[in-house]
Amino acid sequence: MSQRLISMNLPEDVLYEIDALHPQGQAIEGKLKLNLAIGLFVSKDISLGKASELAEKPLSEFVSILNHLNLPAVEYTDEMYDDDMKFKNSYKNKRTKS
Repeated sequence: MSQRLISMNLPEDVLYEIDALHPQGQAIEGKLKLNLAIGLFVSKDISLGKASELAEKPLSEFVSILNHLNLPAVEYTDEMYDDDMKFKNSYKNKRTKS
């Protein structure tokens, strides 16, 4: 992934809060990338794969972080549930007729 350097001014208290929220020893840049990745993923601006790439985390670790924050890594809609139930019932009916 090609990268471009950007800079921004952030209030000291925001940086303090970000620094306090994450494990010690992690550079502020990594913390900002992780928070940006989470925000962009949750707002559906980037995919799960792109978010883990932006956060510089393996996919499994990024999913773990989302789970820890009670954020779903995969959206399971009512429509998907209905489709699954239709399939299950259809399969069950075929098996009972045999």
